[in-house]
Amino acid sequence: MQEFFAELMNIIHGDAFVPTGTDYSRGDLQCDGILLVPLTIFACYGPVNAGTNATEASMERAVKKVASDFAGAIKEWPALKSWVFVHNYVEAPAQIVQKILDLRTNNPKLDIKIFGKSGFESALLDLDEASIEALIGDAATEQDFRSLQPEDVLAVVSSIMASVDHDGIPDDAPVVVPDQKLYFNGLSSICKQRIVDGLQNANRVATLLLDHQDPMLDARLASIFKAKYFELRAQSIHPDDILFELRDFAAMEKKTTARREVAVWSLLAHFFEKCTIFEDAPVEAVA
Repeated sequence: MQEFFAELMNIIHGDAFVPTGTDYSRGDLQCDGILLVPLTIFACYGPVNAGTNATEASMERAVKKVASDFAGAIKEWPALKSWVFVHNYVEAPAQIVQKILDLRTNNPKLDIKIFGKSGFESALLDLDEASIEALIGDAATEQDFRSLQPEDVLAVVSSIMASVDHDGIPDDAPVVVPDQKLYFNGLSSICKQRIVDGLQNANRVATLLLDHQDPMLDARLASIFKAKYFELRAQSIHPDDILFELRDFAAMEKKTTARREVAVWSLLAHFFEKCTIFEDAPVEAVA
């Protein structure tokens, strides 16, 4: 989530926004991004599956994180004018809203905000088409998806296979796709739409891979994507960031043609439906 948020803020604010990394020997100074004027510190929190089925214990940890991030920001940035808690919950939990309201009451001179799903959607909708394309890739049309070219899919597959060690254990175990998988993985509406766009070609991609001269191609690709997904998931990053990282991994570059975008998203949708990538059941949120 932090990477996607930083890219969004850079588009909106330009050089006035400074994304921050973490030196793990010293910490991040309780700052996941800075808006220079007025001096605003952003604290990002991305619970697994957008907080679906959060337990009481995990919610307590989340509330404590709000408090500790704010206290740390006050200490490290004494000239602070505004503090924003950025999250990926589908709906902000009442406990977190209550904590934010307490912070506002106790710090009346600071502008303290929550930036969540509605904030992301509003910010994206305010962007022009070129900016949205710069953020999420070339805007392939519905017609582009209906016109998927097999050679484009095979070109993407060839690039992937040539770039990685694919001697892992093939993964082609049959699965039953859960009806709500698209919803409980915490993906934003834009990301869900990209999966939906690709799903119209998922059967075509499956047939293309299964009919390939290499009978194990689909299974080998599944193994590669599963390993990549687990690698990204272990970093505790937002599901949107995971999806875009998988997109970049499959595309091999940030900017592509509409035809290649269609091939990439159709391939990702195939493995999403195949239950190779993303969770097959809701999991407990973690701090």
